[in-house]
Amino acid sequence: MKRLIPKEYLPPSLWNDEDSILFLPPQLVASWEMLLDKNNLRERATKRAPRGFTGGRNKNDTDDHLAWRFTGPAARVMLPILDPKEDLKEISNTFARIFSGNKVFIADLPCGSGATSMSILSVLCELRKQSLLPRMPLDVVIVGGDISEYALHYAKEALESLRKELAIQAITVEFDAVEWDVLDQFSNSKLVKHLTLASQHCSTKLLVLANFSDFLQGDSKWKEARTQFEELFRHSRGENSVAIWIEPQKNNVIGESGFFPRLINWFKGFFISEQIDGDEWNQKNYGKTRTRVKHPLTDGDFRNHLAVIRFHLPPWKKP
Repeated sequence: MKRLIPKEYLPPSLWNDEDSILFLPPQLVASWEMLLDKNNLRERATKRAPRGFTGGRNKNDTDDHLAWRFTGPAARVMLPILDPKEDLKEISNTFARIFSGNKVFIADLPCGSGATSMSILSVLCELRKQSLLPRMPLDVVIVGGDISEYALHYAKEALESLRKELAIQAITVEFDAVEWDVLDQFSNSKLVKHLTLASQHCSTKLLVLANFSDFLQGDSKWKEARTQFEELFRHSRGENSVAIWIEPQKNNVIGESGFFPRLINWFKGFFISEQIDGDEWNQKNYGKTRTRVKHPLTDGDFRNHLAVIRFHLPPWKKP
């Protein structure tokens, strides 16, 4: 399987190989700036976030997260797609396969203000605009789930602002937002039902989980959330279904007792009990890479460290 785009053809609008620096797609930056200006957050976005800030569900926390924590997660999603350091070839190939289909489903969890979906769509849009990908019709169906109603509203606005640019590149998008509390079984079942209905006519399904480790590992919520993730993964299976989990490359994620080793062990144990062949569930360790990213509002740049796991989600097999 070839990469989505070979490294030597990455456009200067996204990657400067000489300086090893990544640029956020212009379409994504325009949408982010629109949200900042509309909500008087531009000045806040040029300042450093307080140490340890992770966001929350109220309006003020959501605004802070949009200003301070949008660019980092967006860049982390770009890295496994473009793989400019050639550290993540298998995962980059997964994106190439997923978006070669004509109708793709994305479950974006937790979606926050839309950084993950916006990043994926903007990269595809920019590569098509630069004539590096064919403009074959591509329909993308997205369901975003988040606990913050304010973040869901921002995600809707941001994706709506992209619609015209995407249409020029033969990409159509359907987006639906669902309030989701990963610690609530009823909320999770409602989301799963929504995902099942929305994805039923899609040829390929992608479950993207990003930036969850501070809550699940740092706040020790994994045990409360595990049953909900089992339901989510169980109902996300299919012939062409993949889950990709993206986190910052930190000690509490990749360390010996970190979140990713725990996640891999859970996945293996869960899929054994669900009677899936060993070859199907066997997971290699996580991938990781890092780069510098140009800040779109200042003259500076910031470091972006990625850890990522790809989970194949094959159909259930009868014993």
